[in-house]
Amino acid sequence: FFFKQKTAYEIKECDWSSDVCSSDLILAALALPAIDFNRYRMDANARLVQNRLIWAQSQAGQRNMQILVQLYYDENQFRIVEDSTADAAYTNGERVHYTTLAEGMKFVTPPTTVDGATPNYATGAGVTTTGANSYPQIVFYPTGSSSGDAVIYLGSPRGRLQDNRAIKVTGATSKMSFYRMGTDGVWRLSDM
Repeated sequence: FFFKQKTAYEIKECDWSSDVCSSDLILAALALPAIDFNRYRMDANARLVQNRLIWAQSQAGQRNMQILVQLYYDENQFRIVEDSTADAAYTNGERVHYTTLAEGMKFVTPPTTVDGATPNYATGAGVTTTGANSYPQIVFYPTGSSSGDAVIYLGSPRGRLQDNRAIKVTGATSKMSFYRMGTDGVWRLSDM
């Protein structure tokens, strides 16, 4: 790389154009508050959860065993269990991976659900409950399928409708879809 030395004329020209640039920056700064940066943060956090679900599904196939995903909604974390005994429950000695949700994200019970079910932290035929607190659980099988259709709901502590996200797992294939809730409370499939 080499850098060209500027002449006095070029510097003068640059100073004149910087006045134009500064007015453009002021206009851009006025438009900036209209951008909802929290939307992007919520999308990124929900994608992290989705990626962990995809990892759990791949582990089921690679290890040739059931993998349980249990949502600890009161602790904002989920537990991924390598179910070596195939009993759909944690047994002492089975490998466990804990994942805490990112800051600004929590499991939520939305006002409405993607699948029309009664609102809960997770809904669908593929969701069972485990433990004394009835934590929602999804099972991934070595065949690549899951225990059934399931939707997991995430949101922010601020409680804004537009912060709600949903990750839908299709039972037969474990295909995952990503939803956002609008300010009107309606779920929309994301094109991401």
